[in-house]
Amino acid sequence: MIITIVILLALIAFGFYLSTTDRYYILGIFITVIIGFFTFFFHIPALLLNEYDYEKFVIKRDAFESTLNETRKGGRVLEAAAIIREVSEWNIELAERKYNNTTLFLDQYVDDRIMDIKPIK
Repeated sequence: MIITIVILLALIAFGFYLSTTDRYYILGIFITVIIGFFTFFFHIPALLLNEYDYEKFVIKRDAFESTLNETRKGGRVLEAAAIIREVSEWNIELAERKYNNTTLFLDQYVDDRIMDIKPIK
C-alpha cells in the first residue's frame, strides 16, 4: 500500500517537474492530471473503504450463517437444499477475496483479516 502511494506521488512530482520545463510541459501536465485523478478519486477512497467493506462482508456472513443454522435445526430439508446454492456462492466470493489478498496490486484493497474467515460448511 505504501509503495503504491509513494510511486503515485513520485509520478505526480515527476509530472509537475515536466510541466515546469519548456519542452515537455504538456506531457507533464497530462501526467500530473491523470495520475492525480487516479490517486485522489480511486486509490485513496478504495484504501479508506476496505475496512468498511470487510465489516459489511462479515455482517452479511453472520446473518447468512444464522439463517442456515436455523433452517438446519428446524429440519426443513427443502429450504436447506435451496440455501446450499447460496452457500456455494458465498464461499466462491470468500475464495476470490482471499486470492485478491495474495496478489501484488489487489492486496492493498482487501482487508488482511479476510484470511481468518473460514468457509461455510
